[in-house]
Amino acid sequence: LGGNVLTVGPKKSGDTYKIGIQKPFDDSGSPIASVDITDASLVSSGVYERYFEKDGKRYHHLLDPFTGYPVENGLLGVTILSSSSMEGDALSTTAFVLGPEEGMALIESLPDTEAVFITEDYKLHYSSGLSGKQSAQNP
Repeated sequence: LGGNVLTVGPKKSGDTYKIGIQKPFDDSGSPIASVDITDASLVSSGVYERYFEKDGKRYHHLLDPFTGYPVENGLLGVTILSSSSMEGDALSTTAFVLGPEEGMALIESLPDTEAVFITEDYKLHYSSGLSGKQSAQNP
């Protein structure tokens, strides 16, 4: 569970936690966006942590269940906000494999679940419950 964060209660000050979503392939680990959460889980899956390149092609660990090869669907990462890290982990991978349209449709069909998708052009795509509640950084 490499991309999981769980917050329990607010900070001592009463404030929410501001959790950064890593900018893909950024060596410094800089965030591309952040979200404010409390009593919630944030889980990310992406192609930028576990991969290798051979002959100019990137091979990552998110595999297409039909071909067995790495998924190529225009996504770099998917972050899920929910109440469960376990469910968030499964959903981030599932939504990634489904791709931008079907993956977001899945998230929109689930109660109390939100998502941020990062596409190859470094654009951020938010589920409806996050619109206007997040902080985007410069990619």
